[in-house]
Amino acid sequence: MTPQLSLILVAHNQAAYLPETLASFRAQTVGLDHLEMVLVDDASTDATGELIDAFSKECACARVSHVSFRNVGKTRNAALALATAPYLMFVDGDDALAPDACELLLTAVQEKPADMIVTPPWRFHGKLVLRPAKKAVFSPSDTATLWEELLRHRRYMGHLIGCLYSRQLFETLRFPEMECYEDIFVAPDILDQSPRILTSEASLYFYRQHDRSTSTMLNNAKAKNMLSMLAKLKKNIRGAYQQRLFEALSVKQCRVLLDNVKDLSGDNRKGFASLMREIPPSAFLLSPHVGVSYKRLFLQNRKELLR
Repeated sequence: MTPQLSLILVAHNQAAYLPETLASFRAQTVGLDHLEMVLVDDASTDATGELIDAFSKECACARVSHVSFRNVGKTRNAALALATAPYLMFVDGDDALAPDACELLLTAVQEKPADMIVTPPWRFHGKLVLRPAKKAVFSPSDTATLWEELLRHRRYMGHLIGCLYSRQLFETLRFPEMECYEDIFVAPDILDQSPRILTSEASLYFYRQHDRSTSTMLNNAKAKNMLSMLAKLKKNIRGAYQQRLFEALSVKQCRVLLDNVKDLSGDNRKGFASLMREIPPSAFLLSPHVGVSYKRLFLQNRKELLR
């Protein structure tokens, strides 16, 4: 049977969690003959590569590659080149899928053709306890709604996780060679090419939060990527309302970096200072679309960066 969905997994040193991720692939109720597993190990120094190779020997639907990029954007592009199914889903090597995730998503696109389906991830710490979603209602949405959610950084944050995509979206689109935020960087392009969008409140994706995740281990390289990602989002802003939302997002992300990268480089400090300087204080502080907490962070950022 021709696979309908490619599960794309790229991993670097995820041996501690990868067995649970691969077990969730085996447990899919849709049946493995409907799926294609694209597994790419990027320069792991633990048992990640061996676990992927072992899985491929027991699962004929697995397509495996080992690369030495040490770059998640470049590795995702290598994985995309291997995928052949009409739909794609990206899964990180420390996360997992609900047992009925693939069945529910494929059923949804058969009933309501879509370029993209967005579902919220189930965030957890510690032990993974998989549970089926059972009932998931998929409702039509639109680009404008998701773009606003992206800028507000709430339900849809531009991350790949929890989403199903038509492979046609990635016929020409590729990820930038960044070690993080590569997914948010391409989110505006994905939205622009997705006139048919479905969303569901049901969680089909289990997102593991831990101290060694990419988003928590911040450094100057990631701060530089953050600036690139914000610059990309800025190019897609339309109107004063979206401008205020983008400014609030910039204020928040600037604060995250200032609080977590103690040796923030001079270039990165200049980049965030420039962002704060470009925000008109009166318009931002008086805007009804900006929360009080963001206004406080804005003043704190300016005091620290523009002194």
